[in-house]
Amino acid sequence: MNKINRLPAGDISVHPTSIIGPQVVLGEGCEVGPFCRFEGKVVVGSGCRFGTGVVVGTPPMDKNYQGEESGVVIGKNNLFFEFVTIHRATGAENLTTIGDNNYIMSYVHIAHNCRIGNNCTITNGVQLGGYSEVGDGANLGGLVGVHQFCRIGRLAMVGAHSYVNRDILPFMLASGNPCRMRSINRIGLERAGFSQEKIELLVEVFKILFRSGEHLTKALKRLENDFGKGKSLLSAEIEELKQFCYSSRRGVELRTSARESD
Repeated sequence: MNKINRLPAGDISVHPTSIIGPQVVLGEGCEVGPFCRFEGKVVVGSGCRFGTGVVVGTPPMDKNYQGEESGVVIGKNNLFFEFVTIHRATGAENLTTIGDNNYIMSYVHIAHNCRIGNNCTITNGVQLGGYSEVGDGANLGGLVGVHQFCRIGRLAMVGAHSYVNRDILPFMLASGNPCRMRSINRIGLERAGFSQEKIELLVEVFKILFRSGEHLTKALKRLENDFGKGKSLLSAEIEELKQFCYSSRRGVELRTSARESD
């Protein structure tokens, strides 16, 4: 389980102890380890690898589910370690979706109607409630619990053992039980190719959002005036933060800890 796409293009390997349902479609170069189960309408892209005991497409743990046909769609080049569980969606023709190039460690549960982006790292024991979302490049530490309908923004990080019950903004670092906003996700942003100038501007954004004491609506307006609409390198990021906040169903996590530094 060290490398993705170990098999030659076109080859699919399924361990003889695994069960693959008749509606399941596996892409080129997929490898399914021992004692896995794929059930219902499941489509998997090329180059995915599944460790021992991975379960995909079984019925959701949702009292609203009435046996309607739904499914799971998984992109390409994803790595799933041992005993990951991924449930199909609630609602006719709805989907639980996972993008490309994700690194999903042991005992992770991805519940019904979840949406995982691309290039995410989801560490051992993470539990994602129904309808939760994880944005591109996000990183969830070990044993994180995410309440249903919550969202983790693009390139955000949530530290280990945290409980998330509100949306975590893109580019930020949060941790705690309950979660608190700590700083920007500096290391994650550096790895994603953000320049130091852009990162330092995001530090100022963090201070306005979480340390100024201003109401969120007023803080967002200030960000737009100071950084948005072509006024800085952060124009696109400011627009992303605004849209993320205005589309929140659970509410945005704004709680902080005075003990944490920027």
